[in-house]
This record gives sequence, C-alpha cells and structure tokens, in this order.
Amino acid sequence: MSQDEYFSVRAAIRINVEPLQDSQAQPDADAFMAEIPAPFRVASQCGQVDNAVEKELQSLEPDDASALYRILQAQNEKITLMMGYMLSQEDDPTQRFTTHTFGASSFAYLSPAPLKHGDHARVKLFLNFPPTAIYCYGVVTHCEEKAPDGDHPPQYLIQIQYTRLLEDDRDTLIRAALHHQQKLLRKRALNRKKSSS
Repeated sequence: MSQDEYFSVRAAIRINVEPLQDSQAQPDADAFMAEIPAPFRVASQCGQVDNAVEKELQSLEPDDASALYRILQAQNEKITLMMGYMLSQEDDPTQRFTTHTFGASSFAYLSPAPLKHGDHARVKLFLNFPPTAIYCYGVVTHCEEKAPDGDHPPQYLIQIQYTRLLEDDRDTLIRAALHHQQKLLRKRALNRKKSSS
C-alpha cells in the first residue's frame, strides 16, 4: 500500500515538530533506529504486547476471561501511568503543536510560522488512544496560509508526510485513526438521533 492510501481523520493530537536546519540531513534507516529515545522504544514494545494480549483474551471463554481481564487491566493501568510520566518528559513545550488532521501516512497542523515544501522535521506524536508516543521524521508536503481570524495573526496549515517511521508505529497510528473515526461516527449518529426526535 502506498503512503497516500492511508486515510486521515480530523483530531487534536499533541505533537512536537522540530524543523531540521538546512545543512542537517535526516538520518538513514540504521541511524534512525539507533537514535530513537528509550521511552519511545519501550512505548512501541508495550503496544505490541497489548495487541498480543488482546488477541489472547478474545480466544478465552467469557467466564474464564473476565477475572483474567480485570487483573491484566489493572496491571496495564499501572504500566500506562509510568509510561505516561516517562513520555511526558519527552514533550518540549517550545516545539508543541496540535494536529488538525492525522493518519498513518501524514498529519497537518496549524503554526504561526511557515515551513517550506521539502523541509524535513523531527516529530514526536503523543497519543491518548492507545496511550503511547511515537518518534519519527517527516517532510513538508504542503504549507498554506490561512486568513487571519479577527485579532489573531495569520496561521499556516502545514502538512508533513512521514519519511522515517517504524512499521509497528504505523500500525499504532492506524488504530488511533480508526478509534477517532469511530468516535466521530458515533457522535454523528447520536446527533442525527437527537435531531430526528
């Protein structure tokens, strides 16, 4: 599947975007693997374990699964709290933005300063569901000035396509996008139900 075949959803995800200097090249695949900070590695590995456990639980009989599920859920909540603290230390307020849309191939966000088409950036995405964070690189594919809103200065809608991203993290982004899509569909269905009654 080519990268542009992944769908995007409109959702506010906390991100850090650090544009690379003109003279700074993004790392090759091996250097990227070596560069990923430890908390992001652990978060990715925890996500893989969670997926495996979910599949195992689905294969159990309902009566057997309920007690085991509660135990695993309690353990998972403890791990999630610790991971959340570790990952919060990686969030740089000076590079913090919020996504306008995101998906498994790219994301877009509003910024007070433009970036040029072809600029590279180091990126961190902090997801609420699943609760994890992703470390990657991307390239600017679009930058569009948005009209000023009242007293606010102009903003730039910047789209970044991932260029260095672990496959497991791409799977996590797919799950996150599907989760947000389902929430949006449920909200629309509820609104239609309210307006028709």
